[in-house]
This record gives sequence, structure tokens and C-alpha cells, in this order.
Amino acid sequence: MYKNIELNHAYRAFTGGPMICIFTKSKDGVPDGMSAAWNCPFDTDELILVLDKGHTTTENIRNGSKIVVAIPSSNQIPEILKLGSVHGRDCSVNKFVDQKVETEESELFKMPVIKGALAYFECELNDKALFEDKGICLAKVKNCYVQENMWDDASNSFKKGCLNTLHHVSEAVFCTGGELKTND
Repeated sequence: MYKNIELNHAYRAFTGGPMICIFTKSKDGVPDGMSAAWNCPFDTDELILVLDKGHTTTENIRNGSKIVVAIPSSNQIPEILKLGSVHGRDCSVNKFVDQKVETEESELFKMPVIKGALAYFECELNDKALFEDKGICLAKVKNCYVQENMWDDASNSFKKGCLNTLHHVSEAVFCTGGELKTND
């Protein structure tokens, strides 16, 4: 038997990509970050990020086009919630200092990224018109970095049992599996 749920909760039954953290810098060089749940791969080297057009991060992407997308691990829920609980424009210094979120510097773009992420992608905005119109960011991947001990070079994928990504369920509730299933 199925239960018919309210349409404003339909998205909660359809989990997209993993929980991510998006990092940008303002045109004045002020770093910012946010949590986002609506994302997925679009192509082998392109990601889709759906963002609210009123966010500080969105404004930073409009003004600079560089984006770092991180996949946090399942033990980083506190950091995810901190990044998602306040707008960057409401911070006295920047969100990382104000919210006490530890970051490290991305390899090429030299932008902040949540410390200890499973992986991160240095990207550039690929379709400005689509982003302006719909808030859909096509992020062209320029570099992808994965925790070395979690990657299997033979299969070119995460090692079994290590991909503990989070998926947003509602409010401060997440689910994780961490187990890769095959048809064996």
C-alpha cells in the first residue's frame, strides 16, 4: 500500500546527489560557503547545482564564475549545518571564521574547501544565461581531487565501503549508506 504525500514534500522522497558544500569568493575576495542538496552529474566533467538566486554564493558565482564543490563525509554534519544556517552577507568577518568551520585551500583555485572532504571539484560556471534565468548552475569541472586512500585506480571509482556520503532527508536529518552494491 502507498501513501499519497503532500506535493510540497515530494522532493524529500526523491533524493538527488549527495549533500555538497559549495565554496566561492566575492569580487572583494571574501570567502563564502554553503550547503546544498540539489545536485547531480550532468556529464563526465560537468555538474548540475540548483541554487537559490538570492544567496551570497549565487552572487559570488555571477561575479566570478569559479566554484569549488566538496563532498563532505558523514562525520561532517555539524559543518554542513553551520554552512547552511547563515548567509555570508550576515557574517562579521566571513562564514568560516564566524561559524568556526575549518577549511583548507583548494589546489588550483586557492579557494577554501571544507577540511577532510571525501572529494572536491574545482569548477567554472558554464552557462551564465541558464544560471541567471533558473538558478541552475552547470559547473564545468577543471580539476577533481579525491582522498587518496579512498580511490581504487583499477576501477576508477571509490573503494568499497568508504563512500559515506550524506543525503538530505529534511531539515537537519540525513541518511547515509556507505556500501556499494553490485549485481553479483
